[in-house]
Amino acid sequence: MRPETTASPAAPLLRAERLSITFGGIKAVTDFDLTVGDGEIVSLIGPNGAGKTTCFNMLTGFYRPTGGTAQFRGQVITGLKPHAIARRGLVRSFQKTSVMKNLTVFENVVTGHYLQTRQSLMQTFLFEGASKRAAEAARQRSAEIVQLLGLGTRSETPAHHLSCGDLRLLEVGVALAARPTLLMLDEPAAGLNTAEANAFGEVLRTIVATQVRSLLLVEHNMGLVMGVSDRIVVMNFGRKLIEGTPAEILGSDEVREAYLGKGAAGKGAAGKGAGR
Repeated sequence: MRPETTASPAAPLLRAERLSITFGGIKAVTDFDLTVGDGEIVSLIGPNGAGKTTCFNMLTGFYRPTGGTAQFRGQVITGLKPHAIARRGLVRSFQKTSVMKNLTVFENVVTGHYLQTRQSLMQTFLFEGASKRAAEAARQRSAEIVQLLGLGTRSETPAHHLSCGDLRLLEVGVALAARPTLLMLDEPAAGLNTAEANAFGEVLRTIVATQVRSLLLVEHNMGLVMGVSDRIVVMNFGRKLIEGTPAEILGSDEVREAYLGKGAAGKGAAGKGAGR
């Protein structure tokens, strides 16, 4: 069982207020609000084209919002470059697997540590001992992450030999090596079968509070979303439609209509009655 959330709603790790962005006169996202509290797993869901990944891109500096603000740990991050936001502890993955396929599992995870490295070439020569100790610490932590993700037996396997499920785990490992406070995963279960998605969900529960403080997911696998989320935020047509617990979202006629179209809510209610 995951630990209870410790942060109050007034002091979230991440807060987005009225985030908006326009592309060529088209409003892609309008007045989007979001909070992620300490210890939470929050999922952002919605039909294709709802604006979920666009929100991720605004929060992590890949898109500059045309309106609204985002704060991380009480500091405004709107307008910062992606690497500056990542160094503050807000780290993300991407829809397409971005590991280095010719490196081994272990080598890929080691590369993630260098996000936090700011040492110049001169410092490397002047403080050679400290550099070696830092490198050894990075290797030790990388080995721990590989084991945590269940990839220990494939530590020396080149990434291009991994299954889709193991590649997704490896991508999480690379992100964890950067020591995020809040980890944002964009469709991490894409391509996974049911068993792989269930196992992936167990990994996500394990890393919260042991490796990261919170998780924010964009995901289409509803089994995974309902199994791991504390709260779910639903988007449609670039706006927040509704948010609530998994049980509240499952029972929402608004969500059913967004995914299945008008008339689905009534059919769902009729189906429930017929089954009693």
